[in-house]
Amino acid sequence: MTSNATSAHIVGPLRSRLGSEVHAPGTAGYENTLARVFFPEAARRRPACVVAPRTADEVATVLRATTEAGVRVTVRGGGLSSNCVADGAVMLDLSAHLGAARPQGDRVVVDGGATMAAMLAALAPAARTVPVGVVGHTGLGMATRGGIGFLTRSQGLTLDHLVGVELVLPSGDVVQLSERSSGEDADLWWAVRGGAPMVGVVTSAVFRTHETGPVWVDRMVLGLEALAAYFRVAPELPRDTSMSAVLGHTPLSPDEPVLFVFTACASRDDRAVERARSAASAVAAGAGSSPLHRTEASGLRPGALPEFAIPGAGGAEPAPIRLPRPGDGPRGSFFGKAPLAGPTLDAAVADALADRIRAAPTKACRIDFQHTGGALADVDDTATAFWGRTAEWSIPLNAIWDDDVDDAACRRWTRDTLQTLAAHTVGVYNVELRPGLPETEAETRAAYGGNLARLQTLRHRYDPSGVLAPLLP
Repeated sequence: MTSNATSAHIVGPLRSRLGSEVHAPGTAGYENTLARVFFPEAARRRPACVVAPRTADEVATVLRATTEAGVRVTVRGGGLSSNCVADGAVMLDLSAHLGAARPQGDRVVVDGGATMAAMLAALAPAARTVPVGVVGHTGLGMATRGGIGFLTRSQGLTLDHLVGVELVLPSGDVVQLSERSSGEDADLWWAVRGGAPMVGVVTSAVFRTHETGPVWVDRMVLGLEALAAYFRVAPELPRDTSMSAVLGHTPLSPDEPVLFVFTACASRDDRAVERARSAASAVAAGAGSSPLHRTEASGLRPGALPEFAIPGAGGAEPAPIRLPRPGDGPRGSFFGKAPLAGPTLDAAVADALADRIRAAPTKACRIDFQHTGGALADVDDTATAFWGRTAEWSIPLNAIWDDDVDDAACRRWTRDTLQTLAAHTVGVYNVELRPGLPETEAETRAAYGGNLARLQTLRHRYDPSGVLAPLLP
């Protein structure tokens, strides 16, 4: 069924039930929603319609109608997913009306369309937090499928703090899941932590929170020669300290890419901070020359850390990542991968990756090293649907370009860089899976590992027509 035919087939039935919350192609509500989608390629897709539900019951109405009609559904939660729009699918925009977060003692209740930044802001007055990713615009799509950030080593994944969810199944049934779930609900509770989009739409989630402690941060811009030292030093750090990094370009070094190292110590102990500072200095020494830029800050709240991006000319702070807005004009393109690597990255890999960033087709391309390990491994791989607990790094490979002429070169650069890491790869971060690519099936197997068969069984039980789960056969 073509996109136009699908739209004509489903818009009428949905409008008869939900009225003005259904936006058809060509309307202002439809075009403005797509204009606010973060990933350019996703924003250029043409869904059958956009629905902005106000309640879980309205989400259930959409899922019943689309399941009956055999029409796919995608979900926009916080706003960063590249899979939140698909041609010919119904796009559920939870961000329009379901974006609140409400503290409740040592818990926080988060609506399906809320961002992690909104959750942290709601918790700030009570000096509490939940470990989240490195970008505040992420939402429950990230939080239920992983959540890797600066506190992963000390507190684990965002999903490790889930204590309850409201889940709307493709049948339209609404179920409440928690640590106390039993029977079939216990299977769903397992699946929703790592594979939520495969079994239902999360319209609300409850997280366990922590008291907020101060975070000390050291940021350095170094020559690529320091990369081997970075691979040696970072895995030896205690779990109160993470050392993430970026390979990329900056005006601080016009002719050569750089290594940006972001060290964060979540401890009140001055000795822990000094240990982190010394570790950062040991990496800097590996460059063989003084840092191009180095700065540190202490007493920061977890929700107010600097951007995970390379400083600009004169050490200028990078501009905060923002969601696009209607009227922003033409946008570029993005293609990414996110392998999970163990602690075995070495000097040979450092040399190879230095060559890869030098060979990047555009200066906007970057290779990130999001430091994991530590508390990530406190939970067994089979305890939730998330797979990859032995990883020391999540490594997003980000190709970014403005000119269509660079399309093929950027995609090839990303895939070739992935091969550079192949011998050290222990999995794939499932948040970054993309349907419809030649490698999708292999990457899905790597992302879910020994949990894939169980997740497939549950997908066939709860979503037999594949309304929500194009990744799983």
